Amino acid sequence: MRRKISHLEKKELIRAELLKCARAKPIEILSYSDFGKRVQIIPRGPGKALLDLIAREENDHQRPDITVLLVRKDTGYPGQIDGIHSKIPTPQQKIRARKKLQEVIDVYNRGAPNPFV
Repeated sequence: MRRKISHLEKKELIRAELLKCARAKPIEILSYSDFGKRVQIIPRGPGKALLDLIAREENDHQRPDITVLLVRKDTGYPGQIDGIHSKIPTPQQKIRARKKLQEVIDVYNRGAPNPFV
């Protein structure tokens, strides 16, 4: 039996807000909790299952994974990179996060600096 995805009814709102972040000048990278305030999912923001669904749908439509715009406050990097938890991202995960964010920049905010070093 499939698990229910919390806040599934807010999926399109979350996607729209992520796209606003991607197109913002400068690009907006937000913590999960700060983003959660925007979409009224507090205190921690949208859950992993919902973000995974959005990422999958973006990839299915040959669009970059916009969920890379959400990061942990303590590291400044996404809580998972390529589907692997990254509480403390490895150097390889940081490289992957930078590449994934660059894909978002190239599609939605060409020329914006990539803040992932």
